[in-house]
Amino acid sequence: MLGVVDSVVNHVPIWLGEVGTARAERGGWSQVAEFASLVLDAGWAWAATAVLAGWLVSRRTRPAVGTLCGAVAGGLALVFATTAYYGMDVLFDSGAWWDMATRYWLIGSVVLGPALGVAGAMIRRPGLAGTLAALLVPAGAALQMVVLPPPPESLMALPVRLAVWISAVVASVLIIRARGRRGFLVPSVRPS
Repeated sequence: MLGVVDSVVNHVPIWLGEVGTARAERGGWSQVAEFASLVLDAGWAWAATAVLAGWLVSRRTRPAVGTLCGAVAGGLALVFATTAYYGMDVLFDSGAWWDMATRYWLIGSVVLGPALGVAGAMIRRPGLAGTLAALLVPAGAALQMVVLPPPPESLMALPVRLAVWISAVVASVLIIRARGRRGFLVPSVRPS
């Protein structure tokens, strides 16, 4: 689903005939699509997909089985999302599906997807390991806004940065509070 939606929002300016127009001068629908595109094209959003897949499949399983299922689910989630993204691009652009970008991201999906899926499965574990795994996506989102922020020529760069920063902080606070209440944090880390 992520790959399909990402490809669709990336094509909105093309469908509206605003590709030759500077990003800052595009219309309202293109700006909405730009906001969505800047979020969906971010590495942290794709990583979150693999983490979510690992978390979902590890329910009601023993830790070792959950970890293995998380690894498989994380890798498959990214492979399918990448395949869907480039498949939709072929439908919209009539280009070649199997090019360097496709290979690059499929290899990345196979290499990083399992590790991210394991992180998702680890969220269910008590203690510091589970808490750190739960904080992976918010921390990754915040880090990306520092290391690789949206392009400044986009009117949506600042709103996206603010939305991601606020979401990352709120998610982190909620995670720490929830895990502290359930006794998942070591006593020295529990909120008062």
